[in-house]
Amino acid sequence: MRSSHEPPSDHGEPSRAQHLHTVVAIDTSNGSIAGFTELVVPGNGAGDGQHYGTAVLPEHRGHGLGLWMKAESIRQGSRDYPDLGGLLTDTADSNTHMREINDGLGYTPTHTTHQHQLDL
Repeated sequence: MRSSHEPPSDHGEPSRAQHLHTVVAIDTSNGSIAGFTELVVPGNGAGDGQHYGTAVLPEHRGHGLGLWMKAESIRQGSRDYPDLGGLLTDTADSNTHMREINDGLGYTPTHTTHQHQLDL
């Protein structure tokens, strides 16, 4: 797991101090990244953490990497931040694979959001 104290700028988190943890899966045949998941923890290590991006390259899908990476980030986050109150994640209804992973890890739906776009 890699750690940074800079919040990822493309996710719109508040500008307060946060910890970004990234777990990556490496393809040992060539050293390239096969997938990753991000966990953002509040700067004080308490409250709720937030899972953001989780992705596996198409050629590496179907081997459980998404589940493994997300589970590993939960394990490490729980170990490193014992005052975390919980973890949040969001997943599109259409992303059935990630919804299955989240369900298997014990995430439960809490609310539904709707996004709308206006083309200008």
